[in-house]
Amino acid sequence: MKSVLAASVALASILFVAPQSAETQEYEFFFNREVIRQGDIVQVSTRLPFRAKTGTAKFSDATYNGYVTGGLFNVLVGIDMDTEPGEHEIVYTFDTGESREFMLTIESRDFGKESLKVASKYTDLDEKTQERVADEKKLLDALWTTSSPNRLWKGAFLKPAIGGLGSPFGLRRFFNDQPRSPHSGLDLKAPAGSEVYASNFGKVMVAADLFFTGNTVVIDHGHAVYTIYAHLSKMNVSEGDDVERAQVVGLVGATGRVTGPHLHWGVKVNGARVDPSTLPGARL
Repeated sequence: MKSVLAASVALASILFVAPQSAETQEYEFFFNREVIRQGDIVQVSTRLPFRAKTGTAKFSDATYNGYVTGGLFNVLVGIDMDTEPGEHEIVYTFDTGESREFMLTIESRDFGKESLKVASKYTDLDEKTQERVADEKKLLDALWTTSSPNRLWKGAFLKPAIGGLGSPFGLRRFFNDQPRSPHSGLDLKAPAGSEVYASNFGKVMVAADLFFTGNTVVIDHGHAVYTIYAHLSKMNVSEGDDVERAQVVGLVGATGRVTGPHLHWGVKVNGARVDPSTLPGARL
């Protein structure tokens, strides 16, 4: 269990200038990382306006709920792996009607490539399997944007298994020499049968056998933040269960499209495919 403990990440501050009403006023925004790249999760914080209690932020056509700590309004923003590098606008809207805008600079990232050999049934899908895969994708796509409006997680996110890093996030992948979707999580080289822990508090939304990811658990942490635990040999939770941080949710296995036992750990933030290692507090 020592390896799954994580420390909180210090905030680095950047000062922006944004218009307010007819006059110009300086606002501070705080980030938990100095360089923001494709696939990163970034916590963006700003001081609440006078009399404001809550608000939302909009980035890349997605609306994010925020939470208040110590007078700061905080939002976890997901930068999808395929987001174009450059400047992107974030717009904050508060319950007082006030809004703030600033530009977020996103750096490019070299994800690399990987070629793997798997059973042909995972690359040459028959009609029935194609229908199954389409149904599972539809289910998950709807899930990513229907999260609890409340923040369920508490403190730092934890590494969910004891083991070294396998295939990293974002690899452009080829299965049996056929191009497929990029690697949307990271792999942990944990031994078969070892315990898999919930990265944080939340609610189990999926505990099912899916075609590509095998036995899969998906946990909603609120505010459209989801963690995914795939290829399990056993699932110790059911849909609808409330889970605590470091609770055992399953065992490492080799179900689904794999070349051997490991844990695939994925994260979605408002549907964006993001690197689990950039979760607040996560340490590999």
